[in-house]
Amino acid sequence: MTLLTRLTRLLKADLHGLLEDLEEPVEVVKQAMRDMQEDISRQEAAHAALAATLLRLQREAQALAGILQDLERQIDLCFTAGNEALARNLLRKRLETTRRAQRVATAQDDVRTQHEELAAKITAHKAQLAAIAQQLQTSLDTQPHGSPTHEAWGSHSPITDDEIEIAFLEEQRRRSKPAEPRS
Repeated sequence: MTLLTRLTRLLKADLHGLLEDLEEPVEVVKQAMRDMQEDISRQEAAHAALAATLLRLQREAQALAGILQDLERQIDLCFTAGNEALARNLLRKRLETTRRAQRVATAQDDVRTQHEELAAKITAHKAQLAAIAQQLQTSLDTQPHGSPTHEAWGSHSPITDDEIEIAFLEEQRRRSKPAEPRS
């Protein structure tokens, strides 16, 4: 069993190594850059959603502040008129509204923090992506066109029939010459 496990691991390692050799390094980097761009796009969408949530919470906080002002005015009116029963109901509503306003304020703080942190992450990821793109471009600019990266995978034009014919004739001429005597 142990021998079989080791042999399986060895074959998997060889297969993975072969696949890594077949992959074009530039294409792997380009794919990683596309993946990073997709991640940035998702983060930007989440950032926009957080901004919308923050705006909704701000509007809700403003509405609650307006309700609290109306309740204060109504409570003052009830105490002035001597209507304690109605004043108690309005005090309960004021307490409920105040608690709700506190929850909204807490949610605003949380969402604002998340919004700022995500903005910082997006900025950092964009900087990383730009740095990788610049390094890739520098690498491509300094890499000779005769390098294995370009030649091994058919970056050049295909061989034409005329080139094959010329090579055939040259080989035929070379083979038809009598061998020179060696001294």
